[in-house]
Amino acid sequence: MYDVIWDSPSADSLGSMPLGNGDVAANVWVEPAGDLVLLLSKTDAYDGFARLLKIGRVRIQTDPPLVLPGAAFKKSLKLRDGHIEIEAGATRVRVWIDPHHPVVQVDMQSPQPVSAKASVEIWRTKTRMLDRVEGNEKETHSSWDNFPDSCKVHPDTVLPHDGGSIAWCHHNTESIWERNMRHMELEEEIPKHRDPLLHRTFGAVIRGEGMRAQSDLVLASAEPSTDQRIRITVLTDFADSPADWRKAADVLAARTPADHTARFAAHRDWWHAFWERSWIAIGHGASGTAAEPCDAQMVSQAYTLQRYINACAGRGKLPIKFNGTLFTVDEVFDPDYRRWGGAYWLQNTRLPYWSMLYSGDYELMRPLFRMYREQLPLRVAATKSYFGHGGAQYPETAHFWGNYVDGNYGLDRGDLPKGITQNQFIRRHWVGIIEIVGMMLDYYEATGDTVFRDDTLIPMAVETFRFYDQHWQRDEEGRIRYEPAQSLETYWESVDPTPDVAAMRYLIPRLLTLPVSDAVRAEWKRQLADQPEIPMTGEGGETRIAAAREIKSRMRNFENPELYAVFPFHLFTLATATEDRLQTAIRTFHARRHKVNMGWQQGPIWAAMLGLTDEVRPMVVERARDKAKGYRFPGFYGPNYDWTPDQDQIGVFQIALQRMLMQCEGDRILLLPAWPEEWDVHFKLYAPRQTMVQAQVKDGKVVDLKVHPESRRGDVEIRKPFVIAEP
Repeated sequence: MYDVIWDSPSADSLGSMPLGNGDVAANVWVEPAGDLVLLLSKTDAYDGFARLLKIGRVRIQTDPPLVLPGAAFKKSLKLRDGHIEIEAGATRVRVWIDPHHPVVQVDMQSPQPVSAKASVEIWRTKTRMLDRVEGNEKETHSSWDNFPDSCKVHPDTVLPHDGGSIAWCHHNTESIWERNMRHMELEEEIPKHRDPLLHRTFGAVIRGEGMRAQSDLVLASAEPSTDQRIRITVLTDFADSPADWRKAADVLAARTPADHTARFAAHRDWWHAFWERSWIAIGHGASGTAAEPCDAQMVSQAYTLQRYINACAGRGKLPIKFNGTLFTVDEVFDPDYRRWGGAYWLQNTRLPYWSMLYSGDYELMRPLFRMYREQLPLRVAATKSYFGHGGAQYPETAHFWGNYVDGNYGLDRGDLPKGITQNQFIRRHWVGIIEIVGMMLDYYEATGDTVFRDDTLIPMAVETFRFYDQHWQRDEEGRIRYEPAQSLETYWESVDPTPDVAAMRYLIPRLLTLPVSDAVRAEWKRQLADQPEIPMTGEGGETRIAAAREIKSRMRNFENPELYAVFPFHLFTLATATEDRLQTAIRTFHARRHKVNMGWQQGPIWAAMLGLTDEVRPMVVERARDKAKGYRFPGFYGPNYDWTPDQDQIGVFQIALQRMLMQCEGDRILLLPAWPEEWDVHFKLYAPRQTMVQAQVKDGKVVDLKVHPESRRGDVEIRKPFVIAEP
C-alpha cells in the first residue's frame, strides 16, 4: 500500500531509494543513461578519525542499457518483500540485501541476452586534510571537534583481482583513539582496552555469475546472458593489512549459500515477519490521490517508511546515527560528509529508539543498549578519575567507545578541572544516560528478558544512579541539591533541574521492583528519599512546572526542560497524573517558550501524552509533510538541526503517533488517548508484559479488538468518546 514507485530515472544520488538489512545498506538509483548505481554503507565503517564513512560506490551498466528512448521504465520499492524492483522494457532487475548475510545482490533477467559490467568508483584517492568549504558547510564539521591537525582523508586500497572477483577496502593505518584517551586524562586506561580504530578495515568483494575481471576495478560478463547475478559481500574486520582483510572477505563470501532462490525466500520471510509484527494504517481523513495524498494517508506512509528505514540500519554492530543514518549522499562535498560527525549525541540518538518499544522491534534496540553497556567500565573509571567517587557519568556527546569528542572536552582547557568540559552546552548535561536506563527498563518490562535485566539493565542502573547519588551535596533537609547543574543545554547554571529530578522520581520506584541485592535496594531507597520535589512556578497566578528550582543564567538553547516531566519521564501524563496534576502539565505545555515543530523538538509527543488531540494532529501532519527539499524519496527528512535524512524529525513523529493510539503505564493500557475521531485506523502495537494489542477504529468505534494474552484484556481502557462497537 505504501510502496514507492517512480516512472522515470533519477539524475543523481538525491534521487535514490534506501535499501538495507540492518547493518549493510545502499542508496539505489538509476540514472538517465541507464546506469544502476549503488552507494554502499555499513554501521561500523569508521575510519581512524572516528568518521562513519561509506563503503564505496558501484556502478552497473548493461548492454543494451536499462533506459532506452520510448521504452517503459518503472522503479519500485517493494516494502513487504524488502527489495527494489526495476522494470526497464522487458528487463527485470531486483536489488536486495540479505538479512542473514552481509550481501548486496543484483538479479537481472531479460528475454534477450544482456551484457553487464560492475565498476567500483572510489573518491577517497589520496591523503588530504579535511579543509573544504562550501556555502555554510565546513568539511571539518563531519569530524566534529576532533583535533583539527589530525583529521585527514586516507585513500582506499584497491586489491589485485583474482580473475573472478574484484575487491577494495579502507584500512586504518592511524587512529585518534590513544590521543583521545590521553586528552581525556585517562592514560592509565589505555593498556586495558584495544584501540577500536587502528587497523579497522572495511570494504567489499564483488563476484558475478559468468563474470570476469577486466581490471582491478571492473567486473564484466564473459558473454551475454538472459540471467545475470551480481553479489557484493561487505565486511568490516580488524586486519594487519588489506591483503589479510581480503582473505577474510573471501572466506565470508564463500560462506554465503549459493542457492539464491532459497536465500531470497528467507529474505522475503524476514521482511514479511517484520511487517506482520506491527503496523499503523490510517484510513479516512479526507479525499486524496497518489500525487496529493490526504493527511491521513501521508501520515501513514511517513510512519511506515520510517519504520522501514529503522529496520534497514538498526541491527548492526553500532546504533543508528541520528544525523543521516546510513543514507547520507553527496549533496555537499562527498557521501562521507555528515554534519555533527561520527559521534553519538544522547539527546538525539535516543529519539529513533523510543518508537521501537511499541512496534515490538526489540532486536533493533539491542545495538544501542550494547554500545552503552560496553562503555560502562571506562565510564566508571573516568568518573573515579574525574570526580573521586563512584558511579558512571556518561558524556552527552561521545565517541562509540565512550569518551567525549576532543573539542567538546576542550582543545585548550586552561585551568578547567578534570571531567569538566570546555563546551558549556554539555558541561553538566548528564541526564541522557538516565533516559537510556529508563528505555532499558521499558525494554525489560516489555520483553521479560531476564538475561538482559541481569547483564545490562541492573549494572547500568546501579552505576548511573550511583553517580547522581554521590556527586552532589545534600541541603539542610538532607535532600540532594543539584548545584552546580544545568537544565539540558538551555540553562547552563541551574539548581535542581527538572529533567534530572523527574528522572529520579519516575525511575527509582520502578527500579525497586527489580530483583537486586539488599544493599542496592537500600541505596535506591535512600536516593529516592533524598530527591528534591519537582520544581514548580506560580507565574501568572497558575501553577506550572518549572525548568529548574532556580535559573542563574540566560537561555542558551531552544528546549523546554520543564516538559521532560511529561516525556520521557511520565510523572504528568494522561495515564499517570491526577486531574490537578494533568491540568498543571497542560498549562505548562501551552505556556512553553519554544513551540517550533521540527527536528528534535518534542512538542507532538508532549501533546499526545497529555491527551491534546486538537494540538497533536496538525503537528504530526506538519512533520509528515515537511520532507527534505531536493530529495526524491518521500521518507527522507531534514536537515533541520542535524543532517539528511534527519532521524530526530521523524523519530519524534513516530513516538507521537503511537502515543496518540496507546499509552502504557504499569498494568494500564490506555487506548486512543489523543486520536482524532475522524481518522479510521487499523493498528497492532505492543505493551509491557509481552502484550500485543490489535484493533480497528471505524467511525469512532473500536472493532475487532484483540489482546494477547487474553488475561491482559481487563487492563485495557478506551478513552471517550471512543467506544467498543456492539457485536
